[in-house]
Amino acid sequence: MAVTIKDIAKMANVSPSTVSRVVDENPRISKKTSEKVKRVMKEMDYHPNMLARSLARKDTKIIGTLMPGTKENAFKHPFFPEILRGITSEAYKSGYNILISSAATPSDEKKIVLDFAKNGVAEGLILMTSRHNDTVIKSLTEISFPFVLVGNPENSSNVTWVDNDNIEAGRKLTEHFISRGCRKIAFIGLTDEYLVVKDRFEGYRKALGESGIEFDEGLVVKGAFMRSNGGNMMRELLSREKDFSGIVAADDDMAFDAIKVLKKAGIRVPQDVLVAGFNNTKMDDYFTPMLTSVDINAFELGRKAFQLIRAKIEDKDYKPAHELVGINIVPRESTSRSFKGSTE
Repeated sequence: MAVTIKDIAKMANVSPSTVSRVVDENPRISKKTSEKVKRVMKEMDYHPNMLARSLARKDTKIIGTLMPGTKENAFKHPFFPEILRGITSEAYKSGYNILISSAATPSDEKKIVLDFAKNGVAEGLILMTSRHNDTVIKSLTEISFPFVLVGNPENSSNVTWVDNDNIEAGRKLTEHFISRGCRKIAFIGLTDEYLVVKDRFEGYRKALGESGIEFDEGLVVKGAFMRSNGGNMMRELLSREKDFSGIVAADDDMAFDAIKVLKKAGIRVPQDVLVAGFNNTKMDDYFTPMLTSVDINAFELGRKAFQLIRAKIEDKDYKPAHELVGINIVPRESTSRSFKGSTE
């Protein structure tokens, strides 16, 4: 049978409340009494339930994290392990633990975050995505539960968030294609659900306009973000029989799938078409051809997200803050050919 506080109190000849105060390092307990109780605890191999005590104090040192996708698929997208690596590395330094959860649908997300907020286990929450018409943000704001968003929300005035400048990321990647002589540049993976993709697409359009290239809606293919359907989108683009010399994919996984379909169709990368994506995953260096990508510094996004949520938890007067993490283009083989001087 497990040893209880009452057993320790009886053996040490003190009250159970005194044992509880010793466990909590209460300064009201004398050094002599504290040492006696701790000696008995050691002799009886007593280990207090620190989570239960933390829950009672509402000081659990636990941060919840929420990723989109089913539990089976949440970690398949390389962005999430990398951002979690940044979160956990910073949490470890600060004595916090991380609780990981995922949700397949927006309604599931809302249920999970409200459970986090009401069951007292987590002191705060890090949301991994920013959605269009996000009801989760509204619900957490209404109940004043500390949270940080990875992504730029539609209404950022009362929300603490960290993100890249995704409009600038989309613009710079498209400019990279233009600098290689591309003028007929497709965009695959557009979605209305995730703001990160809408911003990257806005940057793509901005770069085209600034270079005097007419936007062609026929070169844009919509699809579900963060799912392995880049191949389907590539087949859709090919079925339109439109000329293109470059493909901006909403993320690297889509770019990988697109290149596979292009190869099967006898279209070479980069000899015939240039392809690039976003996230700069480790696979980019091992894929054939090696993939040009935008490094969004996911590890740093995770570090910043934890720093912000810790500040919100530990400072009750903390005002909403916004942080931007820099991006950079990593050129590789998939955009190494120049089309300058050609008629495409």
